[in-house]
Amino acid sequence: MKWLALAAQVLEKIPLERLLIKPPSNKQNLEELQEILGQSKAKPTRMPTELPEEETREEPEERPLLGNLGNRPTRVHLGANRSVTSTVSTKETVDYQNREIGKVLLTMERHCVQKFRIAGRACDCGQSKHLLDLEALAEETIVMVDNPDIYYRLLDWIRRLGPLSTVENVESGEYDDIYPVFGNESRGLRKELMGTLDPKALFPHRETEEPADVETETEAEAEEI
Repeated sequence: MKWLALAAQVLEKIPLERLLIKPPSNKQNLEELQEILGQSKAKPTRMPTELPEEETREEPEERPLLGNLGNRPTRVHLGANRSVTSTVSTKETVDYQNREIGKVLLTMERHCVQKFRIAGRACDCGQSKHLLDLEALAEETIVMVDNPDIYYRLLDWIRRLGPLSTVENVESGEYDDIYPVFGNESRGLRKELMGTLDPKALFPHRETEEPADVETETEAEAEEI
């Protein structure tokens, strides 16, 4: 028969080992591949210096940051420090502050009238030379009194004058008509603060009379001589 002759021709072309050995299945090939890949991904042997997996390092204890780094507003304690003894009363301190403020206001009044010029040339008298001193004195006194309104108005006066009294603005002459107005305001603030425009009020009151016992002792010494 023709099909038998055809089958015989096909068998002659197939190698003998293919007929005797059963080819592996696809499942067996896949298992062998997974085994090979698993061996290549095996973890290396742990070095003796490494800690075992069950041991964990203790994290350092967190400590609060020192100083104020912007996380919380600084608390200012304005109460009296009992460990410090002062011989100056609050009233004496405020009187001193007012006299110092009055002196600077008198100086600024003169500079404003002179339009911040010395010998016809612009000066820096309207900058930190005097205004910073005024600002510091006013802010320092605010916490010492119950009616700090005048000190806040003084700070507003400084804030308005500062940008106009720079050397550049003085040289431009743009604000020459405004500077005397600030001078009048300075005069008004000084009068309100000190209660008078008398320059003597800017200096502490001093007793000029000598005690009677001192005079008696001097006269007795003179008689002996």
